[in-house]
Amino acid sequence: MILKSISAILIAVGLSFIYSFLLNSQFNQLSDMWWQSLSFFTILFIISILIYFIKTDGKTYAGILLASSIIKFILSTALIVIYLFTLKGGFLTFFIHFIGHYVLFTVFEMRYLLQLIKTKQK
Repeated sequence: MILKSISAILIAVGLSFIYSFLLNSQFNQLSDMWWQSLSFFTILFIISILIYFIKTDGKTYAGILLASSIIKFILSTALIVIYLFTLKGGFLTFFIHFIGHYVLFTVFEMRYLLQLIKTKQK
């Protein structure tokens, strides 16, 4: 199970890195802050995986999933608002990177959780 969680993190980080690299190099969406959003979502993903390991009851996963999604959304919105007021230029490029990372990490978190729920029910 630990190997699945590590692979889910590595795949999400790898695809997010490739996404940001392509945006920076091919589409001229240069952002110096892309690594901060990548770090933000990696830390959130690791924390959520630790929480899912602590809660072993299969019936509580729906509540934990909903709570973690809401908390991730609130923290992401707060970070975007902070960057909106602190970055004078380049907010749009940061936002494009941030949304891409948000989508990729959310997809792989859901994929990981569905695998985890299936194995806990067996």
